[in-house]
Amino acid sequence: MTSTATQDPAVISLEVVCRRALRTGPPYQEASTLRQSPAVVFDILLHLLAGCIAGTAAAGSLGFFPGLVLGYIVVSFVHRVPLRRWWGATTGGAIFGLRWVVAGTRRKPPLGRLISVWFGGVLLTVLTVLLGG
Repeated sequence: MTSTATQDPAVISLEVVCRRALRTGPPYQEASTLRQSPAVVFDILLHLLAGCIAGTAAAGSLGFFPGLVLGYIVVSFVHRVPLRRWWGATTGGAIFGLRWVVAGTRRKPPLGRLISVWFGGVLLTVLTVLLGG
Protein backbone atom coordinates (compact mmCIF):
# COMPACT_ATOMS: atom_id res chain seq x y z
CA MET A 1 0.00 0.00 0.00
CA THR A 2 1.37 3.41 -0.97
CA SER A 3 1.30 6.15 1.62
CA THR A 4 -0.19 9.51 0.72
CA ALA A 5 3.19 11.20 1.13
CA THR A 6 4.76 9.04 -1.60
CA GLN A 7 1.73 8.83 -3.87
CA ASP A 8 2.19 9.75 -7.53
CA PRO A 9 1.06 13.40 -7.99
CA ALA A 10 -0.72 12.47 -11.22
CA VAL A 11 -3.21 10.29 -9.33
CA ILE A 12 -3.72 12.45 -6.25
CA SER A 13 -7.39 13.08 -5.76
CA LEU A 14 -8.55 16.39 -4.37
CA GLU A 15 -11.59 17.17 -2.31
CA VAL A 16 -13.27 20.28 -1.04
CA VAL A 17 -13.82 20.28 2.71
CA CYS A 18 -15.21 22.73 5.22
CA ARG A 19 -12.62 24.61 7.24
CA ARG A 20 -14.26 23.26 10.38
CA ALA A 21 -13.62 19.68 9.17
CA LEU A 22 -9.88 20.34 9.03
CA ARG A 23 -9.84 20.86 12.81
CA THR A 24 -11.46 17.48 13.50
CA GLY A 25 -8.83 15.49 11.60
CA PRO A 26 -9.01 12.74 8.98
CA PRO A 27 -11.00 11.21 7.46
CA TYR A 28 -12.43 14.45 6.12
CA GLN A 29 -15.95 14.65 4.84
CA GLU A 30 -16.23 16.43 1.51
CA ALA A 31 -18.38 19.56 1.52
CA SER A 32 -21.80 19.12 -0.04
CA THR A 33 -22.69 20.47 -3.46
CA LEU A 34 -25.12 22.83 -1.75
CA ARG A 35 -22.20 24.28 0.21
CA GLN A 36 -19.84 24.43 -2.79
CA SER A 37 -22.29 26.00 -5.26
CA PRO A 38 -22.36 29.57 -3.86
CA ALA A 39 -18.55 29.63 -3.80
CA VAL A 40 -18.37 28.51 -7.44
CA VAL A 41 -20.98 31.09 -8.52
CA PHE A 42 -19.11 33.84 -6.65
CA ASP A 43 -15.83 32.87 -8.34
CA ILE A 44 -17.40 32.75 -11.81
CA LEU A 45 -18.93 36.19 -11.31
CA LEU A 46 -15.56 37.51 -10.12
CA HIS A 47 -13.85 36.12 -13.24
CA LEU A 48 -16.61 37.53 -15.45
CA LEU A 49 -16.31 40.96 -13.87
CA ALA A 50 -12.56 40.97 -14.49
CA GLY A 51 -13.17 39.79 -18.05
CA CYS A 52 -15.66 42.62 -18.64
CA ILE A 53 -13.15 45.14 -17.33
CA ALA A 54 -10.45 43.71 -19.62
CA GLY A 55 -12.89 43.65 -22.54
CA THR A 56 -13.81 47.29 -21.98
CA ALA A 57 -10.14 48.25 -21.77
CA ALA A 58 -9.33 46.32 -24.97
CA ALA A 59 -12.43 47.45 -26.89
CA GLY A 60 -10.50 49.96 -29.00
CA SER A 61 -7.57 47.79 -30.05
CA LEU A 62 -8.54 44.12 -29.68
CA GLY A 63 -12.33 44.29 -29.47
CA PHE A 64 -14.61 43.76 -26.50
CA PHE A 65 -15.34 40.02 -26.86
CA PRO A 66 -11.72 38.85 -27.39
CA GLY A 67 -10.66 41.09 -24.48
CA LEU A 68 -13.42 39.64 -22.30
CA VAL A 69 -12.43 36.05 -23.10
CA LEU A 70 -8.71 36.70 -22.62
CA GLY A 71 -9.31 38.59 -19.35
CA TYR A 72 -11.60 35.84 -18.06
CA ILE A 73 -9.06 33.12 -18.86
CA VAL A 74 -6.11 34.95 -17.29
CA VAL A 75 -7.99 35.86 -14.10
CA SER A 76 -9.49 32.37 -13.87
CA PHE A 77 -6.06 30.75 -14.10
CA VAL A 78 -4.38 33.07 -11.59
CA HIS A 79 -7.31 32.81 -9.19
CA ARG A 80 -7.80 29.05 -9.41
CA VAL A 81 -4.20 27.83 -9.62
CA PRO A 82 -1.53 29.86 -7.75
CA LEU A 83 -3.91 31.49 -5.29
CA ARG A 84 -5.62 28.16 -4.53
CA ARG A 85 -2.17 26.66 -4.04
CA TRP A 86 -1.11 29.39 -1.59
CA TRP A 87 -4.40 29.84 0.30
CA GLY A 88 -5.95 26.41 -0.22
CA ALA A 89 -9.08 28.13 -1.54
CA THR A 90 -10.36 30.61 -4.07
CA THR A 91 -11.95 33.85 -2.88
CA GLY A 92 -15.42 32.29 -3.02
CA GLY A 93 -14.19 29.21 -1.19
CA ALA A 94 -12.60 31.33 1.54
CA ILE A 95 -15.77 33.40 1.97
CA PHE A 96 -17.91 30.26 2.30
CA GLY A 97 -15.42 28.41 4.53
CA LEU A 98 -14.13 25.82 2.06
CA ARG A 99 -10.61 24.49 1.46
CA TRP A 100 -9.12 22.25 -1.23
CA VAL A 101 -6.97 19.48 0.21
CA VAL A 102 -5.40 16.27 -0.99
CA ALA A 103 -7.90 13.50 -0.17
CA GLY A 104 -7.28 12.08 3.29
CA THR A 105 -4.70 14.66 4.37
CA ARG A 106 -4.48 18.30 5.38
CA ARG A 107 -1.96 19.08 2.65
CA LYS A 108 -2.53 21.73 0.02
CA PRO A 109 -2.99 20.40 -3.51
CA PRO A 110 0.10 20.11 -5.74
CA LEU A 111 0.50 22.75 -8.43
CA GLY A 112 0.44 20.23 -11.29
CA ARG A 113 -2.87 18.78 -10.14
CA LEU A 114 -4.42 22.25 -9.84
CA ILE A 115 -3.29 23.08 -13.38
CA SER A 116 -4.82 19.87 -14.75
CA VAL A 117 -8.11 20.52 -12.90
CA TRP A 118 -8.21 24.09 -14.26
CA PHE A 119 -7.39 22.98 -17.81
CA GLY A 120 -10.06 20.27 -17.64
CA GLY A 121 -12.62 22.89 -16.57
CA VAL A 122 -11.64 25.17 -19.47
CA LEU A 123 -11.86 22.29 -21.94
CA LEU A 124 -15.28 21.30 -20.61
CA THR A 125 -16.50 24.90 -20.85
CA VAL A 126 -15.26 25.28 -24.44
CA LEU A 127 -16.87 21.99 -25.49
CA THR A 128 -20.15 22.98 -23.83
CA VAL A 129 -20.19 26.32 -25.66
CA LEU A 130 -19.25 24.76 -29.02
CA LEU A 131 -21.81 21.96 -28.74
CA GLY A 132 -24.50 24.39 -27.62
CA GLY A 133 -25.30 22.51 -24.46
